[in-house]
Amino acid sequence: MMAIQFSHSEDSDDIHKAIGLAVSRVISSGKTVNRENILAQLRESEEHCVDGTKKIYADAIREVTQKSE
Repeated sequence: MMAIQFSHSEDSDDIHKAIGLAVSRVISSGKTVNRENILAQLRESEEHCVDGTKKIYADAIREVTQKSE
């Protein structure tokens, strides 16, 4: 698993980076790229966070959820 540097800011760039990483992981796993699989990947990444990136993943999950409503 590749480590990604986040700036721990409210910056939407970090949120978009997290979403992009989740999409990349869905693609590399061979699964269909859809909202459910992206959210599942974001949640899995959020669970495995050991530092301040947990909030970024939570924000990314919220953004993907809101954009799809």
